[in-house]
Amino acid sequence: MKNYASFNPLNSEVLVFIGAGATASLGMPQTATQTKIFRDLSKEQADYKEVLEEHDCFSAKDLSKIVSFLKILDGNEQDSSNYEISASDIDEMKNIYRHCNNRELLKKRILELRHDYDWNALKKILSICPLNESHDNLIRDVFSLIDKKLLSQQALKVKNNGHEEEILPLSRLQGARNFLILFINMLFAERWYRIANDEKSETFEKYKNFLNTFGKMMQEEGHRFYQKGYKVNQRDFYLFSTSFVSFNFEMVFPWILMNSHRELNTEKRTYIQDQPMKLWLDFGVEHRGRKSDDEGKVSPTLEFTESVASRENEESHIGTPLNRAGKFYFAHGSSNWRECPACGRMTFFNGGNLWDYKSKKLIPPFPIQLFESENYEMLTEKEKEWHTNQLHSDSMQCMHCGSETFAYSAPMIMQSLYKSIPTSFLEEIQRNVRVSLEKARHIILFGYQLPPDDTVWQQTFAEAVRSRFGTDNAAYCTVVVGNKGEDRWLYDDELANYVEQHRKDDNTESYGVNAIENVWAIFGKDKVRAWTGGIPQVFGDCTGNDVKELFYPKDFVNWARTRLE
Repeated sequence: MKNYASFNPLNSEVLVFIGAGATASLGMPQTATQTKIFRDLSKEQADYKEVLEEHDCFSAKDLSKIVSFLKILDGNEQDSSNYEISASDIDEMKNIYRHCNNRELLKKRILELRHDYDWNALKKILSICPLNESHDNLIRDVFSLIDKKLLSQQALKVKNNGHEEEILPLSRLQGARNFLILFINMLFAERWYRIANDEKSETFEKYKNFLNTFGKMMQEEGHRFYQKGYKVNQRDFYLFSTSFVSFNFEMVFPWILMNSHRELNTEKRTYIQDQPMKLWLDFGVEHRGRKSDDEGKVSPTLEFTESVASRENEESHIGTPLNRAGKFYFAHGSSNWRECPACGRMTFFNGGNLWDYKSKKLIPPFPIQLFESENYEMLTEKEKEWHTNQLHSDSMQCMHCGSETFAYSAPMIMQSLYKSIPTSFLEEIQRNVRVSLEKARHIILFGYQLPPDDTVWQQTFAEAVRSRFGTDNAAYCTVVVGNKGEDRWLYDDELANYVEQHRKDDNTESYGVNAIENVWAIFGKDKVRAWTGGIPQVFGDCTGNDVKELFYPKDFVNWARTRLE
């Protein structure tokens, strides 16, 4: 009788979910900050310059352009068609597009911008959103309100500036949504630009050092797995023991990892039979990037996947590198992605082949030129034509078919109670995350609260975790949230006492109480530990032992029957 071999699919033992709190200490705008900005900007007769200065949003040079942009989109607020263009609108346009004196071209661009980014409509929608002063959920509420109507193909009833009833058609709802996403992305981009100019340098260095130590551990891990006899062309060897899932749209974590890997890959260190160990990130979906050579010629780049790692390792020999791949999933999309409106494929923009931890070329272009970015000069011939002849400053060619893509082409799943079916590659990523979650032994919520109103992920976590209760494959959870707690790990009764102590405090989120209770409901109290002393304080001194304590705690997680036992 034939003997059949068993098959046990292998995934990373550790899965890190990155939420907004993970980069808060770097100044990335949290939901509460975004809420205050939009509340203030949308007030009647708001002074845009004064509001943005109060919230310290943009540098003086960029602030002038942003204010002009908002005033242009305002138009004549009594003219709901957005077609009336005044002399002051032209003056504001000249402040943005200072190289252009063609009035007809400026008028044409004004109409395009008002159609694509309907700030006028958004202000009216914001005015009818619920207002809870103790816990304002404006960002979630406005996306939910717009998405509910878009999904049902219905118009939205609002009040106009004369406080009379007005019906916003679907086209204007989409324009309002486009502006909301665009401005949020501008806020994140501005904070990255400050980091690139050495603001919060000491804090950023901690992120960098910690992830660099993690990279070195992945090289050492490869050597250890090889010694165990794992085949180099199999997941047992090449797949990192830790994968990442980001609910953020910015590039902080993957960009640091990519630069760290590049540095480690060029070091002359060998681990196995005089073969260097090379590290890569696999983003879990087919895409193309873009790079430019010394002469400025732009060309597509192909992603490195675990398939490449497996095939190259299979053909490797003494002197050639062995590859290892770590998964990094953007579960809600990224502001650095462009989904082509023509072919539907994805282009991933990461500043070309110009490597720098604090790259000023990391952010894709916006409809107005901001942050003194040289990306507005790294253009193809076609892009130069779009930028010059049509004032499409945000236009980039799709690296698959060559069609024009725009800032609003970024596929992003926003905070909303009404979610449509995601685009094909986001759906593929989310399926990969679900499988990884079902197999992970240690799940880390890193600045992520797992809120009850995030029903999709609540259900996904519940199925993946609770179906393993009572088995030796049960999942354990580490919660790293809050910044007012103690700089140490809390377990069991001590954690329960901590939650009880701070449950009625004014700001329970700062103590991580809500997140801990959310996680208890899914994992059970005996499988949860927490750090509430802040990020990056949890990184400690960024040593190997600090990485192990966060990702691979021996006394907390049962690693039996994994590569880590």
